[in-house]
This record gives sequence, structure tokens and C-alpha cells, in this order.
Amino acid sequence: MEILIKKLNDQAKLPAYNSEASSGIDIYSLVGVTIEPGARVVVSTGVAMAIAVGYVGVIWNRKGVTLEEPLKITPGIVDSGFREEIKIELSNQGPESVSFGAGEKIAQMLIQKVERAKLIEAADLSESLS
Repeated sequence: MEILIKKLNDQAKLPAYNSEASSGIDIYSLVGVTIEPGARVVVSTGVAMAIAVGYVGVIWNRKGVTLEEPLKITPGIVDSGFREEIKIELSNQGPESVSFGAGEKIAQMLIQKVERAKLIEAADLSESLS
């Protein structure tokens, strides 16, 4: 499968796999940002992607993020029909400011195959199994 990537800004760093063994595509910040404690920001990447029909891009924490790290990503979905700039929502859950520079890895994207289900209205459902 191929994913077409368009730079929307000359300064943007193209998403890339870190190695042959990587399952996530690294996503990079277009600009440097400082996030104050308790704050939430939306960070531009400067890129758009064309993901094939039948697949989805799932935005997740960058590799190496631990439970102790205060910077958290709001997970997101990039549908196959979405062609606008990919933006990443970050929040600082720690007591100190967190900064990163332009071109730094801020998230990763997993490409996953999806199946569209047939949705059927029902008057009743079976009991929960657990």
C-alpha cells in the first residue's frame, strides 16, 4: 500500500517510519511550541495525507512516552477521505512547562485496515456477555 503525502508548508518534515521494524509512522511538529501546565494546544504538522479506502490512520502517543511523562496526545482518526492538514492535540498534565522544537517527533500514526459494518436497527438486544 502507498500513502501519498503533501507538504503544505516548505518547512514541514515528512512523516516517516523510524526503522524497518517500526509499526508507527512518526509525525513531526511544524513549529516549536511551549505548553504550560494544564494547557492543551493543537499543533500543526504542515502535511496532509491520502490514505487508501479501507484503511485509517490512528494518531497515538509517540514511541517512548511513559506514564510518568506529562505530555499526552488526544488520540485521533484520519479517515481515508480526509485531505486537510493533520493536526495533533497535545496536553500538558504535569506541573512544569513542556517545550519542543520545529521538526520534533510529537506523535505516531498507525495504519490499520477497517471494515464497514452493516448497521441494523433492532427492537431488542441479547444480554451483555460479561
